[in-house]
Amino acid sequence: MRYIAALGALAGTALLSTTALAADLYEPAPVYEPVVAAPVANYFEGPYLGLHGGWGWGEAESSFADGPVPGCINELVAFPNIPGCAVSTDPDGAFVGGQIGWNFVFGGGLMLGIEGDYSFASLHDNGESGGGIFATHTDFEVDQMATVLARVGWVMGRWMPYLAGGWGWAHGEREIYNDFLGGSFSDSQWHDGWVAAGGVEFAINEHWTLKGEYRYFDGGSQNYSVPTLPGAGTDVDLTIQTVRFGVNYNF
Repeated sequence: MRYIAALGALAGTALLSTTALAADLYEPAPVYEPVVAAPVANYFEGPYLGLHGGWGWGEAESSFADGPVPGCINELVAFPNIPGCAVSTDPDGAFVGGQIGWNFVFGGGLMLGIEGDYSFASLHDNGESGGGIFATHTDFEVDQMATVLARVGWVMGRWMPYLAGGWGWAHGEREIYNDFLGGSFSDSQWHDGWVAAGGVEFAINEHWTLKGEYRYFDGGSQNYSVPTLPGAGTDVDLTIQTVRFGVNYNF
């Protein structure tokens, strides 16, 4: 009986050891949390405000308009077939201003947006026709510019190249002075016409971006009068090219 009891105790001990070993060998399968991809930063979506500055250069092609007095000399005295009487100028200079816009970014990185801007400018040039006491001096300056543009671009991470097109305005002032007659005569006009542009924008972070851009503006022709004389004044055909750099804050 003692042998039987010992064998039973030994079997019980072995069973308990086996059960404990099995419990140690079994480990429940680990539970993993689902992996959620980090959201991709959208640096260009939404409204923005910004500042810009740059350099512009243009051509103000001038011709004496047809009127009661044909032809011209020095833009003040009528003679036919005398070239160079209407002084053309090539204004250039700096400008600064601000812009406001809104970008809409679609799947794949396509950006469609609209932007309006206004600039204070000092694009200036002068010229002279005639000589001696009959010399006439002409000053031409563009002192304001504005545009409304539609933009299309492609977002590539922090970079966004884009093209733009729309309508623009430029305010020109033309002044002439004749040494013989004395006194100055001036007139100002708003030129308006189409604008084409291209540039690239870079995101510093989720709010601030930098951009560089080239623009071409065709402002068409406007008539500048000489109010003290007969005739139809001087037609000025204005084009302006600009290179600008800017900073935007995206909301």
